[in-house]
Amino acid sequence: MADNPKILTIDDDSIVQSIVRQSLESNYQLFSEKSGSEGIESAIRNMPDVILLDIEMPEMNGYETCKHLKADERTSNIPVIFISNLSDIQSRVLSFEAGGIDFLTKPFDQSELLAKLNIITTFIKSNKALSNEVTKATTTAYTAMRGSSELGLAIQFIESSYSAKSLNALASKFFNVTSSLGLNCSLMFIGRKERSFYSSESHTISPLEREVISTIHENGNRFIDFGSRTQINYPRVALLVKNMPVDEIETYGRYKDFLPTMLGSTDAKVQSLETEQALVDQARELGASFTAVKSTLIAVGESLEKNQNDIVQLLQSMLSELEEKIPRMGLEDDQESYIVTRVDTTIAAAEKIIDSSTNTSHAFKSVSRLLQHLADKQQALLHSVVQNAPTDKESDGGMEDGFSGEIDLF
Repeated sequence: MADNPKILTIDDDSIVQSIVRQSLESNYQLFSEKSGSEGIESAIRNMPDVILLDIEMPEMNGYETCKHLKADERTSNIPVIFISNLSDIQSRVLSFEAGGIDFLTKPFDQSELLAKLNIITTFIKSNKALSNEVTKATTTAYTAMRGSSELGLAIQFIESSYSAKSLNALASKFFNVTSSLGLNCSLMFIGRKERSFYSSESHTISPLEREVISTIHENGNRFIDFGSRTQINYPRVALLVKNMPVDEIETYGRYKDFLPTMLGSTDAKVQSLETEQALVDQARELGASFTAVKSTLIAVGESLEKNQNDIVQLLQSMLSELEEKIPRMGLEDDQESYIVTRVDTTIAAAEKIIDSSTNTSHAFKSVSRLLQHLADKQQALLHSVVQNAPTDKESDGGMEDGFSGEIDLF
């Protein structure tokens, strides 16, 4: 009975009310009022499917009553069938102008009333079904548009992430998207040396939250739901959504499809930033190595130069001493011959040492040129890969002091 269509009769004629009741009470929910004002209140209160409205009533006639009903948003869509003793064309035109959908002349036949109501109620059911289909179609369209909008956000993020020069900048770009969706999130980036944590609420993440994110990430599953929270894990990044709409199945499903698109790109960008940082670290290490080699070669070169000077001084001292003492020694010829031979041997040995030192010096210069070539190639590679590398806190500074890509040994 509760599912039966509702019929409101507004008529001051009790006979008409009785006929309507006898004709319709088995298949309809019936309401009846005797005046236009009472009928309007009943229509607002009961929201009938059809109104049977008499034209000739005291105080407010049927035309006026219908106009009031059509002017009210709450009752404007309720179909109105006028019932009247009048059957002239003017009455029908006025009924149509007032907003009526049909006209029934008194006295009316029960079958005629049922036929008109069947047509109207069938139309109402069809209209409701169509309205439901429109609502479903509209909902589907809105869902598709939301999905398209979210996909657009993901594409924009992926494009903008290319320009991120630090993990901090990458996290900021990621949170720009999640905040636009009303999501409260935390991110963990897994680097070669340490893990970095970021919050969309711009506050420090507590030690317990860090531990929870890390532990869930180590669990190995891609998706973990607990309460209203969801964590999505990738090898180098973990996202914790603290207010995932788990009760809104459709939205929840969209987000679980949408967020991995961003996280896959984020994971690749973290690897890229780590690679860039590894190149920077390698450049620093090479710079330190070049500096150490430079210092060593300079020290060896200075040592060689000192040895050469020592040898020259030694020979000069020996010659001076011999020039002074041999004439006064009163030596025999064979003794003088020995001394001369010994001096010649010593000088020849010294010349070999000096020649060896010269060759070593040339070798050092060759090593110097090779190191310079390697340094230039390293500097060019670093410049092409990390031309705009992050500075200060984002990258722990630039190159170490003492490494400029140039080596000047001698």
